[in-house]
Amino acid sequence: MKLAYSNVMVAFKAPRLVLGEWPRDIPIDTAILWVLKVAVAFNMLFHGAWGIVGKEAWIPFFAFAAIGAESAVNLQRLIGVMDITLGLIVLFVPTRWALVWIIIWTVWTASLRPLTGSAWWYFLERSGNYGPPLAFFLYAGWGRSVKDWLRPIQTFTLTENKIEIIKWVLRCSIAVQLISHGLYGVVEGKQLLIGHFASVGLPGTWMDPESFLITIGWLEIGMGALILLKPIRAAVLLVILWEVFLGLLYPISGLPESEHPQAYLIFRTLERFGDYAGPFGLLLLMSYRPRSARVEPMPTPPRTTAEIAVGR
Repeated sequence: MKLAYSNVMVAFKAPRLVLGEWPRDIPIDTAILWVLKVAVAFNMLFHGAWGIVGKEAWIPFFAFAAIGAESAVNLQRLIGVMDITLGLIVLFVPTRWALVWIIIWTVWTASLRPLTGSAWWYFLERSGNYGPPLAFFLYAGWGRSVKDWLRPIQTFTLTENKIEIIKWVLRCSIAVQLISHGLYGVVEGKQLLIGHFASVGLPGTWMDPESFLITIGWLEIGMGALILLKPIRAAVLLVILWEVFLGLLYPISGLPESEHPQAYLIFRTLERFGDYAGPFGLLLLMSYRPRSARVEPMPTPPRTTAEIAVGR
């Protein structure tokens, strides 16, 4: 297809799409770079937004460090500014030092949940926060000099070995998040989730809410085990849809209740972007085959002079 712009003709070639394969016209290196950038950046940007507006659930985390509630309010805003700044750096000029900072920070904030009295698997349920930045750092590599750590990360040619490493990081991140989220229903019977499902009419008259939550929990655990042991594209796609659905239940249900307007709960949806982009990145890499593994059409051999003479 050709597009006319003034006196210039611009040729536009649509990507060649084959079901189950990554389009040959779109570089996988650039695509995975942007998936990981957006995953990490959105997590930090909207986690930071909570810090700016203030979040009651964070107060016990400060108390663990012997910081009073009044001081915690001011520190939340500083943390919000820091998170937003890191998110913007990753989105526009990603650097290795920023990724390492984010990995350490997200592991620490996830650890605060069991450290302040929650079950141990609450740390694992937050793997969508620290899994994608770890995958991003492995994509970029360690760097050979101080300049490599300070300069923006560019698109790199992915080797088969590096692709497999990134896939394993994403698989583990997705699997432990699903399994630990399933424990909310199987072990804890989390009332917040019952309220979320009730806001969209689930389970209705099928079964009682507690039994429904346990069933969903076992399904999540089974799906997590499948992603870890033998992922298939259909299962990964289902995980993406499921995670987006769970994330949207926050603003739909208006739960958990807080002093902020219900619209602010969209921050909870968007700060979990790693839960959606992680499976998408895995699906992208699973659909890609290196050129050495592709079956290319054989070129037509040139005709000889004798063949041309006899009209063949």
